[in-house]
Amino acid sequence: MGVTTHRLRAVEARRVKHPVLPSIEKHYMLVQAMDLPNGIRKDANAREATGLNRRVYKDVQKSLLAEQTSPGIFDLKNKGIVILAESVRKIGDDVYEVQINDGQGIVDGGHTYEIICDAQFNASIPDEQYVEVQVRTGVPTDLITEISSGLNTGIAVKAHSIANLDGKYEWIKEELRHTPYYHRIAWRESDDGDYDVRDLISALEAMNVIDYPNDQGTHPVAAYDAPNRVADRFSSDADKNEAYPEHSTYRRLRPILKDALYLFDVIRRDFRDVYNGQKLGNAGALDIVERAAKDKTFDFPFANLEPSQFRLTKGALYPLFAAFRNKVHVSKDTGLAEWDGGFQSVLDLWKACRIELVTQTQAAIKDYGRKPDVLGKSRGHWNNVHKTVEVYVLRALRG
Repeated sequence: MGVTTHRLRAVEARRVKHPVLPSIEKHYMLVQAMDLPNGIRKDANAREATGLNRRVYKDVQKSLLAEQTSPGIFDLKNKGIVILAESVRKIGDDVYEVQINDGQGIVDGGHTYEIICDAQFNASIPDEQYVEVQVRTGVPTDLITEISSGLNTGIAVKAHSIANLDGKYEWIKEELRHTPYYHRIAWRESDDGDYDVRDLISALEAMNVIDYPNDQGTHPVAAYDAPNRVADRFSSDADKNEAYPEHSTYRRLRPILKDALYLFDVIRRDFRDVYNGQKLGNAGALDIVERAAKDKTFDFPFANLEPSQFRLTKGALYPLFAAFRNKVHVSKDTGLAEWDGGFQSVLDLWKACRIELVTQTQAAIKDYGRKPDVLGKSRGHWNNVHKTVEVYVLRALRG
């Protein structure tokens, strides 16, 4: 996009040089709300200005339009807008030219900005309403993420949105960019998407033989139980291995990501049919099986399977899915995760043991409870199905 230029007309303005980082300057301006220019970019903001129907933002709009208060106090009630810019140049008595480069722009107050711009076209903003605009120049690129996360605290920015801004998901995006489901993934909280980046990270965690070796009896229950904590671990792992990304646990799992997601869908789609085929009852009546809304179906984009009215809930899915960690090992030559015998052998293994896994799940419902959340958190169930898959793997090895 390159450099964009905007002119701000300020009734009051002052400049402050940072006492520790002298290259940074803060330019404080009081700008009439009706004069605020449109089109200021928001590259530096961890989240986009969506969700303007939230009550807090409706209150901001009412304040701007002086619907419930006297005109002239908007800037006293609102913390204003913070912009990171390349430069600020005074070109008239009260006019300042602001240049904004890629990666800069509004870092805080994006919602306030959108509310003002919308009101300029769709409502009447009283002339007495002003907004405080702070323009910061000379900010090093490596500080932008830290500044964004620090400023966006009114409604806390979720950690995965900060990680996205920080570029920690770039290798996942690169891996999945050409898949037909890429556009359906939400990488930050304001993105539209049927799947969240935390779903992808949880799928990696379920197959994480580096932290959860198959022979040690521990299981990645947090993949289901605590996706936010797993996302935090992903970010910490990226920070720890920034100098040597090839040492990152999750990057080492990259070669199996797309296949793991495929398996995720296969198990989720097959479960009900296998259950009903064994005459164990009607799986559609189980709490662990979801039924789509009327006239709707679930799709399974990771494996491009036929849509269905039913799918297995995540709580019941994850113990079964993670049990196929038995087929993952880390190559001594490359240090990367790979499937023992190739991915087709994993799908063949699912077909071989799925009846027993479904039967075990039915037994677990009786032992632990009918709710999917109970199954998803039951370490006993995770352990049982993992051992079942292990037995099938050992049988296959013996021929």
